[in-house]
Amino acid sequence: MWQRNRKNEDTFYEDLCNKYFNRILLYCRRLVKGQEQFLDFVEECTQNTFLEARKQISKLKNHPNVEGWLYATARNLINNSYRSMYIKKRHEVNIDDNISGALTELDDELEELFNNTIDLDKLCVEILDKLNPSEYGLYLDYYKGNMSVSDLSKKHDISTTAMTTRIYRLKKKIKDIIRAYFKENEV
Repeated sequence: MWQRNRKNEDTFYEDLCNKYFNRILLYCRRLVKGQEQFLDFVEECTQNTFLEARKQISKLKNHPNVEGWLYATARNLINNSYRSMYIKKRHEVNIDDNISGALTELDDELEELFNNTIDLDKLCVEILDKLNPSEYGLYLDYYKGNMSVSDLSKKHDISTTAMTTRIYRLKKKIKDIIRAYFKENEV
């Protein structure tokens, strides 16, 4: 029963993505009023809309207006992003060239100290050893081989939406492993 329900949810989610993804993307573009500097922002909000839909899939299956829910979620994500950009900009301080140069030197010194403290090759090996073989293969294909999502989805014979979700989960797992490593080693 659970397996069948899960399959129904996956089918519903695939149909949802196929039917509404481009519409939501265009809607997000309209919300940012065609400002070129926000095109990455538009794609991120569109993807986050569908990630949120995936999280809420059991509720959405019975929702009376799924399309409206997607538009409202996209609008809220855009507004939240604008709000956080505004707050960030409000707290930014302009730095003159002298201070900027000093900060760059300090960054270089800190980077050198970090590199002397941590063996990055060893760290990478430790982190990647915690991935299972399929995750490691995806890591190699996507991050090292620079394969596109569509090429990966063809290679693994799954939809691009499913591949995007796998990449997202892999990225999250790697971040969690790194956080745990630094917390464990008090770096």
